[in-house]
Amino acid sequence: EAVEILDSEAQKLAVTVGGWFRPDQRGITILEQNGNEKQEAADLLSIESSLEEMAFMCQVLSRYSTFSRQTVSKDDSSMENSSSELQNLLTEQSLHYSTLETRLATLQFNQALSLATPQLIELGRPSLKVPSIVEDAHFVCVRAIDRAAGTRSERAVWTVGHWVTEVWGVDSGGGMSGDSVKGVYQALIEGIGCVGEPPVEQDNQNNAGQSTPSKPENAFAAALLEAVDDGDDYGRGKDHVRNGTGRAPASGGISSALWGTLDGRSKKHSLQTRIDAEMCCLNGIVASENSCKALSNLFADLVDEQLEGEQDNIHAKKTSMLTFAKDELASHARSYHNLLKQRVRALVSDLCGADDLFDCDGKLCLQNLRLFVENEVYNLNASSFRSMEDEERLDAEMIAPIRRSQIFEEIGRDKCDGVVVLQMAEEMSLRSTEIILSVLLKSEHCKEFNDWGALLLSKQVRLLQNTFSSLVLGLGDTDEVCNTSTILTQFNRANQAVSILQLEKPSDWLMFAYKVDGGDDTNLTADEIKKVMSLRVDFSEEAIATVCSQISAN
Repeated sequence: EAVEILDSEAQKLAVTVGGWFRPDQRGITILEQNGNEKQEAADLLSIESSLEEMAFMCQVLSRYSTFSRQTVSKDDSSMENSSSELQNLLTEQSLHYSTLETRLATLQFNQALSLATPQLIELGRPSLKVPSIVEDAHFVCVRAIDRAAGTRSERAVWTVGHWVTEVWGVDSGGGMSGDSVKGVYQALIEGIGCVGEPPVEQDNQNNAGQSTPSKPENAFAAALLEAVDDGDDYGRGKDHVRNGTGRAPASGGISSALWGTLDGRSKKHSLQTRIDAEMCCLNGIVASENSCKALSNLFADLVDEQLEGEQDNIHAKKTSMLTFAKDELASHARSYHNLLKQRVRALVSDLCGADDLFDCDGKLCLQNLRLFVENEVYNLNASSFRSMEDEERLDAEMIAPIRRSQIFEEIGRDKCDGVVVLQMAEEMSLRSTEIILSVLLKSEHCKEFNDWGALLLSKQVRLLQNTFSSLVLGLGDTDEVCNTSTILTQFNRANQAVSILQLEKPSDWLMFAYKVDGGDDTNLTADEIKKVMSLRVDFSEEAIATVCSQISAN
């Protein structure tokens, strides 16, 4: 009986103290006033402190509520009423906390967005940069999730988890209110934080009266300090960055940035600056993919913690929203990977050659490769083969232009993350295969091959494979990045064509024919096999037709 009385009084005290909490917290009061961003930023630390106390209060109430249910019998109706009051207070506080938590996280994300700049990824690699918005958004999300999980309230974790999935989502606006507010995906699309500030003029540096103290290297840390020190200066600095110095041209795409008409802000940036901005953006996309995977794993850990030792359907239902957040973030990670492929494809088109490969002057490296293969002779004798397959000739005419290309130079300057380099190597390998097959199968003047010519083409394909593989083998990154199997996969169709051209007779393909995993995109079709066989000057039409009919029958 004494324990029950003590429990009843403790719950009444908790309800009373909880009622005092809201009017006593200045930070929460300011956050609830829906003031403008500058006013909220000035009280950022008090808001943060108030939310920490609110999260702790929710945790204490939750723990005591659980303890009370497990240890104290509820026979008296008055005790049930007091327990109900405590539960209502917990529900109210957790709902209030989750609403304010997402509001604070939105405020912090907006500050990071307005001050986004290129930041170093690793010490000792000064050219390798990523938009600061990615790291800052990840930090804000992890802190919000950890604090929400500390409340022991499923409702709070669900609400914060929904906000996190919207911030990293692929929809325009990121599910956040306000015309000027964007999610990480949209920020990367528009190139926000990918262009550094222009150098300061010497006259301004000598003007001591107008000099400003240097900012910390991390833009988000700078936002925090400016918010605490001086609200007015923060507002002016924010407008300055948002108006152009912290973001790429409004088009956002590297194609229009490189070759489009220079107008407006675009005139401020040179071609090299835009290329650097696109490299920074690609690194940011990879970092965003990794952040989504890490956040998905964080929610997976929360699901495992809640399901540990619990097999009932009720508890499984409570974790369904956490599972949804985990799956959504994993889906976002795949979307960022697809975006990386799309942007790399556009960059390779701009710097190496696009759909105009067959109507060009060979100034870009893949255009030069097309002209080289198109002008090669593959119906050779032994003496001409020795001169044609000379490595110095192949290196000077086929490989050297690729190595001198701008995209190789940018990679050599260590501006790209290893995953970005791998994607570039895969895309260039795929384009090279398309060029070789297009010349063989679609050229107006059909190539003629014999055994010596097939050997020459085999060596040329092998040199291209080694060239693109060397891009990633020299990175010294993880084994996953340095794995060149995906690069070699892009040459599967070209290698199949080479294997067919090296046959002694068409019927040998029925014995040695092979297919690789990946479907039709990585294998020659029956019609393409027939066209490749017809390039051999010593293969009869009847033998080719017989083999192709058997291939079609299978």
